[in-house]
Amino acid sequence: MTKKDKIKLLVIEDDNTMRQGIQTVLGKSGYDVIAAKNGYEGVRLFSEEHPDLVISDLKLPGKNGMELLKEFLEKRPKTIMIIISAYGTIDLAVNALKLGAKDFITKPFTVDELRTKVKHVLEENPIIKPMNSYESKSTFHGLVGNSLESQNLNKQITQVAKVTSAVLITGESGTGKELIARAIHIESNRKHKLFLAINCSALTESLLESELFGHEKGAFTGAVKLHRGLFEHADGGTLFLDEVGDISQRTQAKLLRVLQQKTFQRVGGTEEIKTNVKIIAATNKDLKKAIQNKEFREDLYFRLNVLPLHALPLRERRDDIPLLIDYINEKKALELQVKMRQWSPKAMEKIQQYPWPGNVRELENFLERVLIFAHEEIITETEIYFDMIESEPHLKKGSLTDVLDDTEYKMIKDALKKTGGIKQRAARLLGIKTSTLYYKMEKFGIEINDDI
Repeated sequence: MTKKDKIKLLVIEDDNTMRQGIQTVLGKSGYDVIAAKNGYEGVRLFSEEHPDLVISDLKLPGKNGMELLKEFLEKRPKTIMIIISAYGTIDLAVNALKLGAKDFITKPFTVDELRTKVKHVLEENPIIKPMNSYESKSTFHGLVGNSLESQNLNKQITQVAKVTSAVLITGESGTGKELIARAIHIESNRKHKLFLAINCSALTESLLESELFGHEKGAFTGAVKLHRGLFEHADGGTLFLDEVGDISQRTQAKLLRVLQQKTFQRVGGTEEIKTNVKIIAATNKDLKKAIQNKEFREDLYFRLNVLPLHALPLRERRDDIPLLIDYINEKKALELQVKMRQWSPKAMEKIQQYPWPGNVRELENFLERVLIFAHEEIITETEIYFDMIESEPHLKKGSLTDVLDDTEYKMIKDALKKTGGIKQRAARLLGIKTSTLYYKMEKFGIEINDDI
């Protein structure tokens, strides 16, 4: 593809590091990227270069992102624009989308999230064809795989996307349940509306209720103004309830009412508010067992489980592993700014035989370790890093969180040792911010004067 044929992106960002990082990452993904450091320069480049897509920070010197969005849409109503902000709230995202933005990204975001957002908004524009890069190799809206199992799942996603009925996605942690939910949204006629996701296990009962249904001013101490919840914001779109098996009995009753009557009340309110959302729920729990234990309502289960989908563990779709490795290998190499690696046939065979208890998430962590610490471009079976997991049986007995924490701990220790305890270099080696490294060192109790 010549430069003339490439999709042109305009990045407007006043932070030099962020601007250069976005320009480098998207440039390496095959786009022609131009950049501006303030709103006025962005207006000039927009008029001169006619970009296919604009990525703009919200807070800018001169004109801010919202002002640029209005101006660009007035000049070219079909402008594709993504707003990025460090001050992301649901209200802010909704306002940007209502004004005509195609998507909203909250800082800090990952390289993969940025590329995925760009790819999705470009795919939704019928004038522009998808990029011919690793993103389009046997992928289905971010789901990677060409095995018979993956093909069947993709067909099911297309089918359930056609109707408004609730979907329940089951499967182990790390199998991509949220990716499946997003794919359903993109395949549906709701794709131009909001897709909002919430992790139900991460919030207290009262906070979860407030986030889902909203609250009236004065509903409780600290409720100083009216707050609209996800059911209001996602009206016409899709609401993804992750870890739905962890919600309380009281919240289950309220959720059941929404599914039955398509109405709800804000916390502290009496007004019946109508909602039109497609509900997609996900869990790694056995809900039938939870029903037997009186932990989950049977009537809610049947309301959610209208269209069941199951995310298979990686060990049950081993034919997808080579393709996943190619996909993650290229993605991580770009993200970490390191060389890609190749695999000997015996190494690939060993990787495919490994059970991957943490599924795709564990595979990503494994490949990241290889890219950071391997010295040879071709990896042999004697060099693959999950040997250390096999030699420590206690890791398999712990939860996925324990396994991931243990892996993070070892990677940080190795990086610090390799860089002589210099945190900035270690963070660069690990592909994370220095502030993130400080946080994780404190979390794991790692001190520089340790034997690293």
